[in-house]
Amino acid sequence: MSSASKKATNLITKLRSKSSASREAVIAELVELGPAAVTPLINALTHKDYKVRMAVAEALGLFRDERAIPPLIEALSDSSKNTQEAAAGALAEIGDAAVPALLDALIGSDQAARKWAAEALGNIGDSSVAQELMKRLNDPNVEVQRAAVTALGDLKSKRAIDPLIDVLQDDNVELAKAAAEALGKIRSEVAIHPLIGALRSPSIDVRKAAAESLRQVGRAAVPALVDAVRDGDALMRRWGVEVLGEIADERALDVLVDSLNDEDERVVRYAAVALGRLGKESSIKYLAPLLKHENKDIRYAAVEGLSGTCSYRAVEHIAACLSDEDWVVRMTAACGLGEIGSRTCVEPLLEALRDREWSVRRHAAISLGRVGVKKRAIDALLEMLHDPKELVRSAAAEALGELGDESAIEPLEALLSDDDPKVQAAAEEALMELGYEFE
Repeated sequence: MSSASKKATNLITKLRSKSSASREAVIAELVELGPAAVTPLINALTHKDYKVRMAVAEALGLFRDERAIPPLIEALSDSSKNTQEAAAGALAEIGDAAVPALLDALIGSDQAARKWAAEALGNIGDSSVAQELMKRLNDPNVEVQRAAVTALGDLKSKRAIDPLIDVLQDDNVELAKAAAEALGKIRSEVAIHPLIGALRSPSIDVRKAAAESLRQVGRAAVPALVDAVRDGDALMRRWGVEVLGEIADERALDVLVDSLNDEDERVVRYAAVALGRLGKESSIKYLAPLLKHENKDIRYAAVEGLSGTCSYRAVEHIAACLSDEDWVVRMTAACGLGEIGSRTCVEPLLEALRDREWSVRRHAAISLGRVGVKKRAIDALLEMLHDPKELVRSAAAEALGELGDESAIEPLEALLSDDDPKVQAAAEEALMELGYEFE
């Protein structure tokens, strides 16, 4: 046995460490030894300690040595799930050379091996295996089916679109969710209507996955989504307007404006936020009336929508909400003024620093830092360094650091002795931004 092989064998014994950081350090040393470490590592894949087997599999992936393929395939059936996963990752790292062996494992008798083989094939990215993966969509084991669905999405296989649409309608929530996610990765217009249909799923996880996939499909989905919102039930309208907001296509403007008068208040809320995401100044006149709505959640959504326009014309409407009876609405208004960031935001934010609710004061301080206007803001923020709430003090310190005025150095120095460590850290960060030299 060569000296390098002996050293590798000795290092492998250290992989039993309880610390993952220690194991990573040992793996790094093994990699430095080069090909001489491969054989000892392969031999250690049968070690009695699963942590050793897991680390060994991970290390073999870094070598990308084809000699490790057969033993890694066997490790896909290991008694430890962690080792199985590490072996699959290693085979994916080895890449194309591992594909034939993985295809054999994909049709083998061991369920765990079939599952991890599917995942590894998806990660390798060889689209020629799509047909074999599609056959696993009828596997008797649900975990194997789900792995095959995910792999087909990773491969972006257009041949798999119709089979994945079938899985999207499966009663098994995990399978349907995985299919929705896979269709989003493929981004085919063929999947638009099935994904819109999935927005009515009884499972919120499936609805979320379908909504995200429609966002990934993007502008091509807008006409069908507009029709679905106009003609759909409350659940469809609620999810439809949210996705339209995520896509942010101005063709959705009319249907989003109409949705502000929907009979379902959830739809109104999501439509208000979505309308703001279009970033159009013309939306202000539609959103402003909602600020007087009796439902505080709708007022909150309207403020968020107005903030999304990023227009200075929205400032007076948002500023008026700093007097709202609900503190969440006031806090959202303080955040929104920071997003818009015009000089006209300063005066209302100074008023918000005196709010009775600490979270409003905190976000007013943060927003003053974002606006970046020093006049009057510096003195007001210096006062906030004495606020009874620690998160307000830390926010004021951060804002002073962003504004970059050296007059804040001495007060920030005093904050280094604050009772709260978060405040101390914020003061230290602000002082560093101001060029303060610590002893």
